Amino acid sequence: MNRKLIASVVLMMALTAAGVFAQGFTNPDKWFTYDDKADRGNSKVSKASAFEQIDGRDVLSVTMTGEVTKKCAYGFIGIGVTPEPAELKALQGASGIAFKAAGDGRKYRVKVETSDIKDYDVYGFVFEAPKGAPVEISVPYAKMTQEGWGAKKKFKKENITKIQFQTIGQPIPTVELKIVDIRTIP
Repeated sequence: MNRKLIASVVLMMALTAAGVFAQGFTNPDKWFTYDDKADRGNSKVSKASAFEQIDGRDVLSVTMTGEVTKKCAYGFIGIGVTPEPAELKALQGASGIAFKAAGDGRKYRVKVETSDIKDYDVYGFVFEAPKGAPVEISVPYAKMTQEGWGAKKKFKKENITKIQFQTIGQPIPTVELKIVDIRTIP
């Protein structure tokens, strides 16, 4: 095979892989909500999803709304996504994630759940969800940390299983967080 042909094949494979992930996280059925009810809390959460045009592409936006109460000492609500197999492979091979966020001006934590951390002290990163138009948030895995209340473990990207977005603090009478266009950082 000549070098031009090999280069063309490699380029096409890379573009195909990028295209698969660019289409990723577009299944609203893979998104879920969670709350503090298992910890005897009574916080409330709901989600809505819609497709939006960004940079000429249809991307899924997922909005979490609700309230966080103080009935549970560490009340919380969140949304998350279980990646499709191609998305999961892309996440495990990436150096981080990027997404757009908007909301109520509060801080939230994006969490990357891995199969080897069983005590819920998973790696994550705190970001602000500004009011108005969604802003780009880039989170290299190297900048993620555990919260520190569980067993200290090394982050292993090959063990990624889910991505979650969770409130910080309580009480919060009105929560609104919009997540748009999750992508990997090469």
